[in-house]
Amino acid sequence: MDITPSRTCFISVAALALCACATGSAFPAVLSVSLEQMSTDSQLIFEGEVIGTDSRFNANETSIHTYVTFRVVDVIKGTHNRPEIILRFLGGTVGEISLDVSESTLPEFGQKGVYFVESLDRFQVNPLYGMDQGHFLIFESAGRRIMTTWNKRVITSLPPIAQTRAARWLSNGIARGVAVEEAGAASSGVTVFQFKQAIRQHSSQ
Repeated sequence: MDITPSRTCFISVAALALCACATGSAFPAVLSVSLEQMSTDSQLIFEGEVIGTDSRFNANETSIHTYVTFRVVDVIKGTHNRPEIILRFLGGTVGEISLDVSESTLPEFGQKGVYFVESLDRFQVNPLYGMDQGHFLIFESAGRRIMTTWNKRVITSLPPIAQTRAARWLSNGIARGVAVEEAGAASSGVTVFQFKQAIRQHSSQ
């Protein structure tokens, strides 16, 4: 991939799939996943706060990666004994050059949320399970801590245990079975406590 100064590159999942044919790597289209599937299959799930972001070119300046540093508030599933964790995402901006990956939203500085990490052992386009599907935010209002999706849509209900894992269709950016409303409807939103309890119940099955 050629990146030239003053050029913004937008990469879709389909384009990544075409690149995969030439490189031998696998970049499948993003499939819809359920909260149960993410809870069961993620290596690490944690509540955290973004305390640093660093976008930089790779060694031969053919792509940009963003390294996001999180302060770990609570480990919901998995093992992580350090107060911070750094995750690497494909994409970002260096100077006047930007690389954007569709269906992969970079966590922003100061953001608080719950993050489903698919694997700590290999580099991926996006380390979060199902890309945007494994990226949830925490919205605080009137003393309540409410869960939203990555695009700030309030979560109003969660799928029951034994949500089907068999369905196979492309993602719309929100985990299957998670019901949402537009941001601002926080009075009936799922709380952080309820969300983490659901994750623990799903992952223990």
